[in-house]
Amino acid sequence: MNTRSLLMAAAVSLALAGLAGCNRDADTTVSRAPDTVTTPPATTPPPADTTASTATPGSDVDRSAGQTVDDASVTAKVKAALLAESGVDGTKINVDTFNGRVTLKGEVPDRAQIDKAVQVARGIEGVKDVDNRLSTSS
Repeated sequence: MNTRSLLMAAAVSLALAGLAGCNRDADTTVSRAPDTVTTPPATTPPPADTTASTATPGSDVDRSAGQTVDDASVTAKVKAALLAESGVDGTKINVDTFNGRVTLKGEVPDRAQIDKAVQVARGIEGVKDVDNRLSTSS
């Protein structure tokens, strides 16, 4: 297996492992349960309202598990390709995907890296559009 393929496989694996923790509160703290527990009186819950959704359009609640996995896969592929691409500092580029739309954020040394990063992202299967929010540090 050549070095580039090995690097690509390692980067995809790392990206997927990193995505496993997405959408978790960073401020979450774990506390010990109290020693005594009081149970409130039993009540009958109201019937579920199936006519209205509390989700806002575009929220994760409206997305299927398959779409979430597809987006995670696209994110991992784009990130791995950026890391493997010579002439692009992929470590300085944040990649997010929502419904196939990839957003690139970060600061890179020059405009050539921005152009190359957008070109690489557009070449990945599953990418419908690229939102370029990269800037240069110079």
